[in-house]
Amino acid sequence: MLYIPPEAEHILSVLRKNGYEACLVGGCVRDMLMDITPHDYDITTSAPPEITLSLFEKTVPTGIKHGTVTVIEDGTPFEVTTYRSDGKYSDCRRPESVTFVKSLREDLARRDFTSNAIAYGGGSDIKDYFGGTEDIKKGILRAVGDPSLRFKEDALRILRLFRFASVLGFTPEEKTLKAAIEDSPLLRKISAERILAELEKALEGKNPSALKPLTDIGGLDFLGLEKSPDYKKIAALKGTGLSLFGFLYLSGADVTAALDYLKVPNRTKRLAARLLTLISLPFPAEKADIKEMLFLTDPDAFQKYLVFERLCLDAGTGKAEELFGEIIKNGEPYRICDLKIKGGDLKKLGTEGEKTGEVLEYLRRMTIKDPSLNKKSLLYEKAAEFIRN
Repeated sequence: MLYIPPEAEHILSVLRKNGYEACLVGGCVRDMLMDITPHDYDITTSAPPEITLSLFEKTVPTGIKHGTVTVIEDGTPFEVTTYRSDGKYSDCRRPESVTFVKSLREDLARRDFTSNAIAYGGGSDIKDYFGGTEDIKKGILRAVGDPSLRFKEDALRILRLFRFASVLGFTPEEKTLKAAIEDSPLLRKISAERILAELEKALEGKNPSALKPLTDIGGLDFLGLEKSPDYKKIAALKGTGLSLFGFLYLSGADVTAALDYLKVPNRTKRLAARLLTLISLPFPAEKADIKEMLFLTDPDAFQKYLVFERLCLDAGTGKAEELFGEIIKNGEPYRICDLKIKGGDLKKLGTEGEKTGEVLEYLRRMTIKDPSLNKKSLLYEKAAEFIRN
C-alpha cells in the first residue's frame, strides 16, 4: 500500500462520494513506486471541471480550458484534472482543444512515458495499462504508444526524456530514444523558459551524461554548443550553482549569447560575466593578483571561480583558496571604498575631479601590495608625495 497524504485522500473521497472516479496520477505515483516522496500530488477524475469547482471551498481555475482546477486543502495545492483526450497539436507544445472523456485508460493514453501513465486510487488499486510499473522496475523510459507521435505532439517531451533519464537514472528504450533524436529539431519551437527549466534539472540530476546522445547529434546546437562537454566534470558541479555555466562553457558555446537566449535571470548573467572575466586572466599567484580580481568582480564570483577552476579546468587552487581566505578574514583592502582616506580628504592637497580618482587609484594599488599602509596619516603622506611628483 502506497502512502497518500490526508489532504489528497480527502479530495479523492469527496469526488468519489459524489459519484465520480478519482485517482492520483503521473509523477507522484511513479515516485511512490520508487520509494521517493513526491514534491506534489496530481489527481485525475471523471468529474467535469465545473463540478470540481463546486465541490471544494478553496479552488483556482488554473487551466480550466484544459480541465485543470487547483484545489487547496490545508494550504496545500493539488491539481485536479478531468479525464481528457487531446485534439490536434499545431505548435508542438499544447493541443488546440481537449475533449473530456469518461475513460481513465483514454486519459492515460495521452501521457508521455509509461512510468508517468500510472494511476493509483489507494490500497492495491493501481491502474497501469501500458506497462509502466514494469518499466520502472527495469529503469526504462518508454513512450506511451508511438514515440514519434508523442514527441511531435509536444516537443518538450524530447528534453523531458533526457531530464528523466538524468534525474531518475533510467535508460531510454531504443525506439523512444531513436524518435527523440530524429525529432530533436522540433526543440527550436519550444520556449526558452521551458528549455531552461528542463536543462537545469537534467544538469543537476544524478546522471547528466544522459544528455550526451542529444548533444552528440547537435540537438541543442541552437544554444551555440560546438561539442558535447566532459560530463564527468558537469556531474562534479552538482550543487555548486555552476552546472549550466559549466555545461555551456565546456561545450564551446558563447556563454553570454546562450544565457540571453535562455532568458536566465539577470543575477545569473552577472555571475557568468564575472566568471568569464576571471577565467580570461592568468591564474593568481599571490595576494595582489587575487585582490585585483576581487576588485574587478566580487568575493562570491571569485569563490565560484576557484571551484570552477578546480573541478573543470584542472587547476591546483589550494594556495589561492588559502590566500583568498586570509584576505576576507583580515578585511584586507582591495577597493577604493576600503581605503581609510576619502576623496574629500584630498581637497586639502588641491585635488579635484579626475585627479582625485587618479590619486585614490594609486593609493588602492599601493595598499593592495602592502595592507599595513592603509592608515589615514600614511595615505595622506603618500597622496601628497604622488601629487608633488
